Amino acid sequence: MRNILLTAIAAFGLVGCVGGISSEGGDPLDSPDGDGNDNGDNPAGSDLSAAKALYDTTVHSIMNAKCSGGACHSENATGATLTRFVALDAAKGWQTATNYTALVGNFAASAAPILTKVKAGGIAGHQGKTYTPDEETKITAWLNKEVELRNGQVAPPPNQPPGVETLSQATERVLSEFAGCMTKTDFDAANMAQAWGGMQAQNNQECDNCHANGGEGFVASRLSTQFWNIFSVKKYYFLQYMTVDLTQGAAAAKVVINTTSFRGVATAQDPHREHPTFNPTNNQGMNALNTFYNTTMAKKTAGTCGAPRPLQN
Repeated sequence: MRNILLTAIAAFGLVGCVGGISSEGGDPLDSPDGDGNDNGDNPAGSDLSAAKALYDTTVHSIMNAKCSGGACHSENATGATLTRFVALDAAKGWQTATNYTALVGNFAASAAPILTKVKAGGIAGHQGKTYTPDEETKITAWLNKEVELRNGQVAPPPNQPPGVETLSQATERVLSEFAGCMTKTDFDAANMAQAWGGMQAQNNQECDNCHANGGEGFVASRLSTQFWNIFSVKKYYFLQYMTVDLTQGAAAAKVVINTTSFRGVATAQDPHREHPTFNPTNNQGMNALNTFYNTTMAKKTAGTCGAPRPLQN
C-alpha cells in the first residue's frame, strides 16, 4: 500500500519566486507524502488514491474551465497571481492543487477556499465565477474524501442522525471559538508584527517586502493594525498560520499551528521551489506565533474568551 502523511499546503511566496510543479518524476502517490511532497500533510498515512481519483474525474475539469488562463491560476500563468494551482497536464492536476493551502485549507469544505472564495462573492462570485449546484457537490465530495483519509476518520453518511457533527462543521466551530479568544493585545504582546514582517529568508529579503498587504495569499506586516485586521478577520489568510487537527475526530477537533504550510515554502518544495528558503521551525516568526497561540489557547482552556466569531470567507 502506498503510504503517506495532511494538508494545508501553503500558497504564499515572494513575488517572482514561486515556480510551478515539476514535469518530471513519477506517480505522486508513490512519494513518502502521497502528493509529491514529504511535508507532513497526511498524518494518518493513508493511501490517497481514492481522493485523487475523485479530483481527477470530477474536479479538475471544473478548475480548468473556471480558473485557468494566463492571467488567472494556470500553472504557466504570467499574471500577478502566484497561486498557480491548475496544472497543464491533467495527470498532475491533483498534485498541483493539493499543494496550495490558499486553495484547499485543511480540506474541510467549510474552510477550503476552493469553495469559500467563490461562494463568498455572492451572485458574481470570485472574479465573476460561480459554481453550479452540481459543481459544488462534486468539489465538496472530493474535499470530504481528502479530509477523511488524511485524518484517518470516516465521514458520516449523508443521512446521518441530527446533531452528529461532521468534520467540516467541527472545523468551522473550533475556528470560530479560537477567533473569539484572540485579542490584538495578545497579538502585540507576542510581537507578531515585527517578528513576521521583519523576518528574513536566506537571501536577506524580508517577509513584508512582498506580503505586507496580503500579497500571494500570505500576510506579514510590521504595521500591527494592518496585519491584525487581515489575519484576525479573513479565513483565507488565517489558515496560513493556523489549521484544524481532525485526527481524533470531530468532538476532539482543535486549532493548531499550521507547521505544514510553512514547511513546504521554507524548504522550497513544489510548487514553491523558487521561494527563498528559511528554517521552518526555528525562527523569530514561529517563536512569536507560538507565544500568541499558547496565550490564546490558555484563555480557551480557562473559559475566559469572548463569544465565538466566525472568520470571513
